[in-house]
Amino acid sequence: MIADIFTVAWKELREMLVQGDPRGRSRLSLFLLVIIFGVVIPLQNGRDWIDSPVSVIIWGWMPFLWVSGIVADSFAGERERHTLESLLATRLSDRAILIGKFLAALLYGCVLTWIILIVSLVTVNVTNAGGGLLLFPLPLAAGAVIFSILISGLAASIGVLVSLRAGSVRQAQQLMSIGMLVLFLPFMFLQFIPSEVRRSMVDFLTNTDPVQIAILVAIGLLILDGILTAIGMSLFQRSKLILD
Repeated sequence: MIADIFTVAWKELREMLVQGDPRGRSRLSLFLLVIIFGVVIPLQNGRDWIDSPVSVIIWGWMPFLWVSGIVADSFAGERERHTLESLLATRLSDRAILIGKFLAALLYGCVLTWIILIVSLVTVNVTNAGGGLLLFPLPLAAGAVIFSILISGLAASIGVLVSLRAGSVRQAQQLMSIGMLVLFLPFMFLQFIPSEVRRSMVDFLTNTDPVQIAILVAIGLLILDGILTAIGMSLFQRSKLILD
């Protein structure tokens, strides 16, 4: 089964790189993403790009942006191209197909994020030449890697579920956009929280070990990823997909 999963994942990754994603991103667009987030923005932030704890949030949420564009095509795109029936008619098991598509989206988000992370590190070191080698602090680097995996998994699991039920890629993209908006709503409404409550939240975060907070958030994301993936497996019905 593991070989089948990697077969599906490799097929998906090859199509992503050759055809681009359903939003029209090509390999040139990916190169531009690397330039913008790996060169331009780090140049504007300088050493803060490496030292600031806020970077963990940036590196954590970046993959959601990459994966949300790719994963919408996973099943809805196959349905539009009339290749879903051929895929479902193969000897591949339901789990191999579902997990393979999930894994491809996860790897896409993680690898692209890590490439940008490395390029940004090189950028900051080149622009600060003579001051010694600059590296991300170990906790920040570990947090960036772990959260990029978990957020990629979150986006992939949500996207596979949406694409599984969506009638078209456009519909899947719209639903993913709504999901992204819902995820960011708490940050948008922070300004409307009473100042006393905000001060209490800041005091709590200031007096709490950030590592403990990160661990709790990571555990929550891991559980959520597992639940969404299990739901996807339970909803994946080959016979129903063929008839749709």
